[in-house]
Amino acid sequence: MKLFTEEWFNAAVEKLTNDDDFQKKGVGFDSNLHFKVLKDRKAKLSKDVEFGLWVPQCDKKWFGKKDPDEVDIILEGKGGTLESVFSGKKNVVMALTMGAIKLKKGSLAKLTGNLGAVNRFIEILGSV
Repeated sequence: MKLFTEEWFNAAVEKLTNDDDFQKKGVGFDSNLHFKVLKDRKAKLSKDVEFGLWVPQCDKKWFGKKDPDEVDIILEGKGGTLESVFSGKKNVVMALTMGAIKLKKGSLAKLTGNLGAVNRFIEILGSV
């Protein structure tokens, strides 16, 4: 399944919804998490892709643009960078602190305070 497609996103959301470990670790996270994946030749991504969901329940999700006022956390990065994070080749905290992934809206403390859920989220997205 090709990364950053709607099919991939829907499969990832289904896995997140049904993953007991993610659901337990995500208790209290309660945020709309939005990703903007920037086009990148390295990742064979010819256009920007956006998607997001309510974490941890995943009962609200969207594939496409969303008004920034309607989300709590916005993360933005090149397709190749996010692909490296989702595959476990690059640490998400390091990518954030080095600026490879930009926190466009929201609190870094909220992400790092829920690191167990964030790490499980990344593992699941990388496994799809």
